[in-house]
Amino acid sequence: MKKTLVVILVLTLAIGLAACDSTGGEENQSGERVWRVAAVYHTPITDGAWSETQFNGLRRMEARGAQISYVENVIAGDFVEAIRAFAEEGFDLVILGTNTYEDLVFPVTEEYPDVRFVSMNGIIMSDNFVSVRVPNEEQGFLAAIVAALSTQTNTVGFIGGMEIVPILRGAYGFEQGVNFVNERFDRNVELISVNTGSMTDVNQAKETAIAMIERGADVLTPMADAAGMGVIEAVEERDVMAVGTGPGHVVMAPNHVISTIMRDNAYVYDGLWEFLINDSWPTQIEVFGILRGVVYTQNWAADMDPAIIAMVDEVIEGVKSGEMIIRAYS
Repeated sequence: MKKTLVVILVLTLAIGLAACDSTGGEENQSGERVWRVAAVYHTPITDGAWSETQFNGLRRMEARGAQISYVENVIAGDFVEAIRAFAEEGFDLVILGTNTYEDLVFPVTEEYPDVRFVSMNGIIMSDNFVSVRVPNEEQGFLAAIVAALSTQTNTVGFIGGMEIVPILRGAYGFEQGVNFVNERFDRNVELISVNTGSMTDVNQAKETAIAMIERGADVLTPMADAAGMGVIEAVEERDVMAVGTGPGHVVMAPNHVISTIMRDNAYVYDGLWEFLINDSWPTQIEVFGILRGVVYTQNWAADMDPAIIAMVDEVIEGVKSGEMIIRAYS
């Protein structure tokens, strides 16, 4: 009850501040249209990965002149009310930071035909509800190449969060990447893959990572939003390595994250901004991945083998050219 109350109070405060903003309404003092964009996040905006990169994109919208508002750490029971509150307040665009609750939210969006809604990694499309997809399988594949080529024990680990479609795709992409390395380089790298069932339980992810390390895994990759921080804690404490999947991972353990495979949702928000200001909403699910600069590499360790970097670059170029296909499902 207390957590629910906190979320509602934060939402009320956020919308109240937005309503009082001097740039509010449809036009500013110069007569220019001011777009109002709100977002609802299921994890903290400091989760080091999924929501944090989305929030960076929201701030980029603000820098372009949008009036923004958001709530974070919203639990399932409050998601619908958060969406409804922003719609009632007359925001032009309301972004669902996760697809987890879109089946609950979608019926509500039909009540507000003049508001645009976007679901991150969703599957629903309607007149005012658009889904976009970030291909987790691409991120998983690239992370697996780095991990499988870097392991000294021939064992790598993947720790996912909830068993939802995006995470399952990420896990399958990681499996494909390990298989690719084994076949290409005649290796026999073993993969340990576990979904913890939570995107927020840091301790559970950490315990899972420690169990993998004790089984011999020496390079781990999280794909669990805020919970992924537990994996980074584990690799630092046990002195093994990680392939990060968000900007916060290398910040947290710079000596134990050998590279970061980014799924940079800020670039997705750049695309949403273009849809909004041009009223050019897609009629099918838009995919934002390697081809649109959303999935990429950064933070290579100083002593990283150049051959590994070259291999990752080769795969990226292969995806861009169409020669390399990373499957979403088996």
